[in-house]
Amino acid sequence: MRLFEEGLELSALVERLLGNWLVTHESESQAHVGTPEGHAASGRRRGPRRGLDGMVDCQMSAWTGVLTALAIVCYLPLAAGTPEHAVKAAYVYNFAKFTEWPNTEALRHLTVCLYGKDPFGGFLDEAIRGKQAHGLPVWIRRLSAGDEPLDGCQVLFFGSNARIKSALSRLQGRSILTVGELEGFAERGGMIGLVVDRGSVRFDINLAAIAAARLQVSSRLIELGRVVGSTR
Repeated sequence: MRLFEEGLELSALVERLLGNWLVTHESESQAHVGTPEGHAASGRRRGPRRGLDGMVDCQMSAWTGVLTALAIVCYLPLAAGTPEHAVKAAYVYNFAKFTEWPNTEALRHLTVCLYGKDPFGGFLDEAIRGKQAHGLPVWIRRLSAGDEPLDGCQVLFFGSNARIKSALSRLQGRSILTVGELEGFAERGGMIGLVVDRGSVRFDINLAAIAAARLQVSSRLIELGRVVGSTR
């Protein structure tokens, strides 16, 4: 129980700091990216610069709050006993906050669907409870790993036993943000892949897949991730 409570505190901290950093920097640049060309006109991949030992070298402002946020977001160390999925839950909620869907005015709520096995153990429920994204309440919907209809999902998180290939094929052309944690998820055609790298939670982002779904994600969110392309 104590570990779960500590995980909730960590999730809330990451969510708050990540959200505040993105809002602050989004106000400095209102540009949103929906195509790979918009992200890197020169053809080079942009993203956090890597410094010594492969660590992400984020450009930080002098503000203490922003420095703290970037320290959390860019390195997110998983200390001994830290629940990995508390951090991932905070990420998923912020992905929903900083992604734009077409025709959101027709929605009454924004739905995060868990497709297949739920790995969060309650952390995602707590991270989202009572929250809003784009002025809409955020709901969670759990789906089996079969051929269940995926209508009504704005975010679709793939569990470990989900049929990724067939599901992604069914989702082509539909404005659903796909998120997963299986190895190579973004390279396999998913949009955002959560990874644990050297004890830290980070994410890969596939801009081509996002553009094909007619979604727009914050340029600042992209700067925090690692841009990859599909290899399937």
